[in-house]
Amino acid sequence: MGKVLSLGPVGPTTLLGVFSLSIATIGLLPKLPELEKLLGAYLITVLVVVLAFPRRGPWIPLLLVSLAGSSWAVWSNQKALDQRLPLWAHGSDHSLEVEVVSLPETRSTDTEHWQRGPGNSVRFQAKVLSMGGYIVPGSLLYLTWYRAGPDVLARLRGNSRWLLPVRLKRPRGSVNPNGFDYEGWLLRRGVYATGYLRPSDAQPEWLGQGWGLARVRDGLRNSLRGQPYVRPALIAALLLGDRSGLSEDERETLQRTGTAHLLAISGLHVGMVAGFLLLIGTGIARCIGMFTGTSPRALPVLLALLGVLAYTLLAGSPLSAQRAMVMTWVLLLALQWRRRIGAGFAFSLALALVLLIQPLAFYGVGFWLSFGAVAALLLGFGGRQVIVRERSRQFEEGEVQPANWWIGVPRAFVQLLRSQWLVALGLILPSVIFFSGYSSGGMVLNLLAIPWLALLILPALMVGALLMHTALGQLCLHFADWQLDLLLRLLDKAEGILPSWQALGLPQGWLMLTVTAGCLLLLLMPRGIPGRNLGWLFLLPLIQPVLSLPTPGREGFTFTALDVGQGLALALYSPQANIVFDAGPVSPSGWSAGNSIVAPFLDGRGLGALDALIVSHGDRDHAGGVEGLLQGRTLRSLYSPGLLGNRLAPSLGVPSTACIAGAKERFGDIHVRWLWPEQMAINGEENDHSCVALVEWRGVRLLLTGDISSAVERRLSLAFPQFKSVDVLVAPHHGSKTSSSKVLLHWAKPKRVIFSAGFRHHFGHPHADVVARYREAGVQIFNTAQSGAIEFHWNEGFHDPEIFHARSAPRFWYASHSDEEEGRGGLSRRE
Repeated sequence: MGKVLSLGPVGPTTLLGVFSLSIATIGLLPKLPELEKLLGAYLITVLVVVLAFPRRGPWIPLLLVSLAGSSWAVWSNQKALDQRLPLWAHGSDHSLEVEVVSLPETRSTDTEHWQRGPGNSVRFQAKVLSMGGYIVPGSLLYLTWYRAGPDVLARLRGNSRWLLPVRLKRPRGSVNPNGFDYEGWLLRRGVYATGYLRPSDAQPEWLGQGWGLARVRDGLRNSLRGQPYVRPALIAALLLGDRSGLSEDERETLQRTGTAHLLAISGLHVGMVAGFLLLIGTGIARCIGMFTGTSPRALPVLLALLGVLAYTLLAGSPLSAQRAMVMTWVLLLALQWRRRIGAGFAFSLALALVLLIQPLAFYGVGFWLSFGAVAALLLGFGGRQVIVRERSRQFEEGEVQPANWWIGVPRAFVQLLRSQWLVALGLILPSVIFFSGYSSGGMVLNLLAIPWLALLILPALMVGALLMHTALGQLCLHFADWQLDLLLRLLDKAEGILPSWQALGLPQGWLMLTVTAGCLLLLLMPRGIPGRNLGWLFLLPLIQPVLSLPTPGREGFTFTALDVGQGLALALYSPQANIVFDAGPVSPSGWSAGNSIVAPFLDGRGLGALDALIVSHGDRDHAGGVEGLLQGRTLRSLYSPGLLGNRLAPSLGVPSTACIAGAKERFGDIHVRWLWPEQMAINGEENDHSCVALVEWRGVRLLLTGDISSAVERRLSLAFPQFKSVDVLVAPHHGSKTSSSKVLLHWAKPKRVIFSAGFRHHFGHPHADVVARYREAGVQIFNTAQSGAIEFHWNEGFHDPEIFHARSAPRFWYASHSDEEEGRGGLSRRE
């Protein structure tokens, strides 16, 4: 077989692996080290190794490669941090000349609830064109244009240029267990600032329409929308990477069946484009050879290389497509150069190149799914095959004749099914780790959907896109549209038959060990080896949710204040019951904290059906996320003030019980006593109508107050004069100056207080006077805007809780904010 390279005492695969590991390890640090100190530490280590091991060994090359990877990661990550809006400029106003560099995503706005007058919400990325104070040209902005009228929508196109009055914010996001790391997502994409068009006397000014890739993509999207397709949004998603036009039904069907990844431009799509173009290029080369006598061998690979690059650019160059392009280019160049590159070396090379381009890609879920699928294929097929086989050479030179088609086609079909099974098996582990669950039905559906998409739909879309303005192109696009409609209909019907998403809760050690062992046994051990089938036994924990078996949970009582920005969402649970108090806000663009933050948190904790949902009152920052939270989730009981239940209950399908002062409820070992409101004849929409609940668990007392004012606080002190001290108080109205009076502090005598507020929100919560009042009373203060989600856990017999803060997770982009602004926190234990 021979060696590919010889780089001293260690092989290239090992060196590439060390290089990649060194880059990835930097991202685990809570704070980036100084580059000079890092270089000094490595040089000292090299010197010590040279003196201790004078004979030549593997240590020096390994250390040098590790130094290169670590230094690159530190330098590039520090550069990314420095290229963000300064913290002191958060919320600053600017008038900037920009160019739209993405496809604008338009969503209709609920005019009755959100705004005065018609309009749409449009999100887009823009590049700064001219110097704007300290904002340099080329800075990337992620902007939202609220209440955009028809004239704006007609002109807001890719590569259009504008003079916009904007309010900019430092890239930042909510931080929650099992939540999406929006802040890291922005950092990986090089976003300088987020922002929105501010209400201003200065009107936005259209400066003209430029030329570029964004305009080409926009024009292609408009052409697709102008055709009578049944599934135009799916076509746009597969061709352009634009999923903004998907309907809610389409999104839900894909998510519930575990096939949403089919619309994320990744290795499947890029690989099929490469294979399709290789086939076409081979045909063209053979035709040329028939007439000239010489076949241009480089033509198929060159066509595939350029086609993969063009498709990646057309899809908007998402990180998933970039990863797939790098991996595909490694394979194609190996084919062209006829290098006998081992599968392990090719995998390590692609991994190193991806991390070299984007060091933080290691922390994207797509990275693990992409490389996990490839690793599963390599392990499943033995990992010993070379990319360019000796047998390929024999075919070309005529030494071996290919098998008859009636033998080759069934064999290829079996290999295709086996590859899909291996991918599904290989993705179980990352799915359990990152999503705290998996879709067993999705595994079955993907065996059908992936070949369907790869062999029929994608080739038709490719030909249709290239020949869009011809009859053949339109025929191909309509064929692909018909196939997509059939696929969606099949998925919709299969959803009611096959098991859907199974939440497994936090990946406990026993679960991870057994699932890992099962996957490795099935992937690594050859058929016929005794013990291989034991892998199926190790996968049995995955059927636990299907059989409705109890999930091994953490003993004691846990109370979590989730980081939902300017809003409130609380989760309370014990092994016997789980309760949610408020579900956070919903935004004009349709983003829901209930669906995006609260639901993933509950799934991550293994909490399926809710014993109770308490909606304190009707404000959108408390009740807005209710519908998103309950999508696909069973709710046993709903509580809300006054007549608010009449508005909520019909859409939720659950009768609502009014919270009335003096009434009590019991959920397992969690006791809830209502302290407010005093009457039912209220609409439940006002702040002072909020449900006030005293929650007790074996001596632990929590006071949940909604948005009540100091007037209600005074009435509570009169109604319950013998009120005992509480362990945790959720500050009324997010710490507004109209609440948290001295009367409340004297009456409730809280040991700890939580402010659930947005970071530097224009409401200014919590008010400085209120914070000072709690501090003077000796109350321990927590703020979700500074610490992210805050979690308290009480074990039976221990009155002092374990306290966790989401922003103390080892992510250097969290620590990049000043300690004064951010506080310290993170899912690390604090006394």
